[in-house]
Amino acid sequence: MSSPWSIDSMKPSNGNIAKPLRRFLPASVLTLAFAFPFASAQAQSSEQAVRRLSLESAIDALITKNLTVLAARYNVDLSRAQQAAAAVKPSPTMVISANQFALPRVISYPRYLVETNGNTAANSTYTIDVEKVIERGGKRELRISQAEIQTEVAEALLKDALRQQLFELKRAFLEAVFARENLRVIGDSLGYFNRTQQLLRAQVKEGYSAGVDLRRIGLELVEFQGDVGAAEQSYLQSLRDVFNLIGEGEAAPIKGQARIVSGQITLLPTRVLDVIEGDLEVKPVSKGIEEIRRLALASRPDLRAAELEAKAAEAAVKLAEAERTRDVTLGAQYARSGSDNAVGLALGIPISTRARANAAIAQATAAKLQAEAALQKTRAQVLTDVEKAFLAYSISRNRLNLFDSQVLRNAKEVRDIEEVAYREGARGLINFLDALRAYNKTLLGYNEARHDLALSVYQLELAVGASVTN
Repeated sequence: MSSPWSIDSMKPSNGNIAKPLRRFLPASVLTLAFAFPFASAQAQSSEQAVRRLSLESAIDALITKNLTVLAARYNVDLSRAQQAAAAVKPSPTMVISANQFALPRVISYPRYLVETNGNTAANSTYTIDVEKVIERGGKRELRISQAEIQTEVAEALLKDALRQQLFELKRAFLEAVFARENLRVIGDSLGYFNRTQQLLRAQVKEGYSAGVDLRRIGLELVEFQGDVGAAEQSYLQSLRDVFNLIGEGEAAPIKGQARIVSGQITLLPTRVLDVIEGDLEVKPVSKGIEEIRRLALASRPDLRAAELEAKAAEAAVKLAEAERTRDVTLGAQYARSGSDNAVGLALGIPISTRARANAAIAQATAAKLQAEAALQKTRAQVLTDVEKAFLAYSISRNRLNLFDSQVLRNAKEVRDIEEVAYREGARGLINFLDALRAYNKTLLGYNEARHDLALSVYQLELAVGASVTN
């Protein structure tokens, strides 16, 4: 299958680095944006400067600065260098020698190093040999073919690294949005608590209440503080994951903590809560399971890499078999002995190559069988991933369908009715608190159902290696 985008287009010097890649990447099913702080050491004591970054820009940053992706890209460069080395032919070898120096004559008369002495039986001899190995059996062509396949393997592994890192990025975004939406639900409920608390304080001050309800509100406030802290922790940790994935792991963290001021909980500053934009809505999957299976088998880069590894292993077997063909060495020689000049030719042929070739063939054959087994395992894993992800999507979709507009409307109406009844003295505080808890639980469950559905879509696209929503 041809590559839908060029590896060269991913180099940092390319201004349009993300455009060809997005033809391969699954389309985003959650439109949102995030921002992260950049504070210098001198400005850490002051309010952090915040700039926003869309998901599209975050993907560009991930492609250029994510360490896992960078390592995979360097592996492609390494494979290309090895491919160039595989195409190089054996270089000629030159040997220069000098011998037959008669001692101690040449010590006493150094001129005899280059002059002839007719009274001497053996004159100094100088030779120049030039030799070159001639490869036979198509070894160079087979070596080049194998190196080309290995480069394709490296490119497929780069795509696979991108597939996994982009899933992690989208999941981190989703977790941050989920935590933020939960914080908004809690913040809405805090407004009711704060108003009720102020009313009770006024009643206690005027002597209309013994303060039992006020103490009960205080206990509820402690529980809310724990919920706020957990949601804030999830939100800030998810932002940190986003920073790390886009290569900004050393960025100054956004600090936040639930606080109680004058008996009331205050949430994270609005500027922090609005660092990311978007919601938990997700496009439905537009393909059936059979189409998704076929798409996964055609799109998963790790499966493509396994197929290429098997192909490279087969090429290695052919190269090992070619080692049975003996290479020859051709040489030319020039010699000067005394006043005589001579030339000669040489032909070198290995006496035996069978033992070494058989060992190489056995090794290459074992590697081929290993690669074929790995291919079958990867193919089975792809189908398993698809089945599991599609099942999770189906369950999440059915769960979300339970939260129709009527359920949410009923929960809100019950809360509002109980609040009015409590303020008018027709109902007790416990009834109002129960209605408020039920409303919060319904909204938090609704957020969780939307979160699970969006995550299941991301997991399905991770399993397929392509978009399943368009």
